[in-house]
Amino acid sequence: MPIYMDRHDLPGVTAKDVAEAHQKDLKIQDRYGCRAITYWFDEERQTAFCLIEAPDKGAVKAMHEHAHGLIPHQIIEVNNNVVESFLGRIEDRQVADQQEPFIENESAFRSILASNVKYPRGMQQNLTKHSFVLNQRRYHEVVRQMIDKYDGRLAEHSEQCILCSFVSASQAVACALEIRSSFLQNGRQTGNPMSVQFGICAGSPIAQSGDFFGKTIQQARNMCYISGKNGITMSSGVAEYCRKSNISSLEKENVVIIKRSEENFIEQLFLIMEDWWKKEGFKLDNLARELGISKSQLYRKIVALINVSPNDFIKEYRLGKALVMIGEKEQSISEIAYETGFSSPSYFSKCFKERFGILPSLYLNDIESGW
Repeated sequence: MPIYMDRHDLPGVTAKDVAEAHQKDLKIQDRYGCRAITYWFDEERQTAFCLIEAPDKGAVKAMHEHAHGLIPHQIIEVNNNVVESFLGRIEDRQVADQQEPFIENESAFRSILASNVKYPRGMQQNLTKHSFVLNQRRYHEVVRQMIDKYDGRLAEHSEQCILCSFVSASQAVACALEIRSSFLQNGRQTGNPMSVQFGICAGSPIAQSGDFFGKTIQQARNMCYISGKNGITMSSGVAEYCRKSNISSLEKENVVIIKRSEENFIEQLFLIMEDWWKKEGFKLDNLARELGISKSQLYRKIVALINVSPNDFIKEYRLGKALVMIGEKEQSISEIAYETGFSSPSYFSKCFKERFGILPSLYLNDIESGW
């Protein structure tokens, strides 16, 4: 049976009010074929999120309406494992006195840290298969260690990005700073060309996008993507949460804070790239036209935010997509080269090697060998 999460906007309610409503759901859930699994309540933002097993969304609404009248504002279908990976639990906590209602005052609001390995563009050093594998393993090990240290959760792992979930923004920032410090020290000692990049955003599990943490995850990935070598880029919202927590000056740590006006441009830029990157003949003119700005404005904005030319940005975006496609192992290198907009497999291999330090064929072999 499907699992749903709903969102309730509840101005003026208390944690006890929401706990009592949850108890009322439990009493009549069988009548609607539902199972009210658990909930989260954010007193600061006056929002509650319920996790419910139900035959359909209509059953969720009917159960709530007849139990206490608190109709959800949004309902989305979710995966239990994904919910647990981001929020940390998928059941009510145990209480000593079963006669007392389970009062949950844990927020579902999370800070999402996206991190990725970065090699310098046009890298002259040729990575052997062995050194590439060691670099990747070191990255994964350090990230996992720091996530544990700062009470985070490894939420998602792909070829392009690792996503981590934190209860507080300060934990996410501290984790990124320590991962970066580890790689800077390793680079000085070994001459390793590998660096890391980070993006940090925060949000609730259900927003306008209709996907579980959808907009927050995409923003974190975008921030990570535009970060430079050992760069940490965060939204203005995360920076504000850090200031409230009296975190040390972010500017001293060389953290880039994206203004709210810039966040909208970045979001639109990546939405357009996602729609257009595979289309034949996609060029700078198309990107500028879709964004509603001139080519000169586009050039200035992208250079200021990402420190690359728009043409290099498009090429890097396609290489990132190629990295994921190679990891999926469903197409040949030649097929991927043409599908990602490169004029020939040889030119694609050249660009891929300059960007990631290894030929795409060797990278595919590494994946198939199970590194």
